[in-house]
Amino acid sequence: MATEFEVVSHKLTSFNIFFVNMLYRTPHIHKDFEVGLLLSGSIRIIYQDNVIDLHENDIWITNPFQSHEFSAQQPALLLYLQVSPSFFSSYYPQIDNINFSHRQLSTNDPGLHVLRDLMFEIADLAFRQPQNYEFKAIGQINMLFYHLMESIPHEIIPEKEKNRNQHKATQMRRIMNYIDSNYSQKLLLSEIAERENLTLSYLSHFFRSSFGMPFQTYLLKMRCEKARKLLLTTNLSLLDICITCGFSDMKYFNRGFQEQYGYSPREYRTTFEDEKLEMQQVSMLTTQDILSKNASLATLARYQE
Repeated sequence: MATEFEVVSHKLTSFNIFFVNMLYRTPHIHKDFEVGLLLSGSIRIIYQDNVIDLHENDIWITNPFQSHEFSAQQPALLLYLQVSPSFFSSYYPQIDNINFSHRQLSTNDPGLHVLRDLMFEIADLAFRQPQNYEFKAIGQINMLFYHLMESIPHEIIPEKEKNRNQHKATQMRRIMNYIDSNYSQKLLLSEIAERENLTLSYLSHFFRSSFGMPFQTYLLKMRCEKARKLLLTTNLSLLDICITCGFSDMKYFNRGFQEQYGYSPREYRTTFEDEKLEMQQVSMLTTQDILSKNASLATLARYQE
């Protein structure tokens, strides 16, 4: 599955909130702050500089332009709020330079329950949309970030570093788009370096520092996720899937898939075919499954009881 720069489309003023069932999400970046509340299950978030394991009721925040990857054994239910720094910039311009150095609040952390309640209140306003709800939603988001700033260690990064991060994210987006368009072919890091007018050694270091993994590992993850979807949703032969997803041969396909999912491609498909329908539906979740408005309202009601 391709790592991508996700452009978030905000339905309201510079923020978006949604429920999502998450099984796996390839490394990706946003221009927004992302605040998550884990409602059920457990999930691992892999950043380029560390890994955090999250459990029910944990809250975390991801900084803008920070690469991160999600991985879970079973789909985990998340409430997710994405807020652009521009939301605050007119009255708190230093927000563009804020970097949360510790990203997680767990059950025993002070302030967790206040943040959890605020997340539910913002979601309730956004999904029901009562008259003039925007004013209250904006106020609650400000209150949420006030408590985040009070509860989670953060630093103000220099302007030069901020600009460097944004430039890096732009370059990452170009590279990711190119890989996503060409993963099914033979793909060399040297070709990408030439396209970007970079040396091979620089791009190799850039890739590892940006995603916390070398280029070939990232490409393997993406091809395996593409293959996983084809195994579950098509009748293509293993050889056809191998070729379609850019693997050079069946041996490389089998070894890479085994490393990623703990099964060979054949075993994975056979196990899926023997599962009950409910578990098949779970298995077919790929990147993420965002709940509809009606499903979100029903989920919100259940957790607010």
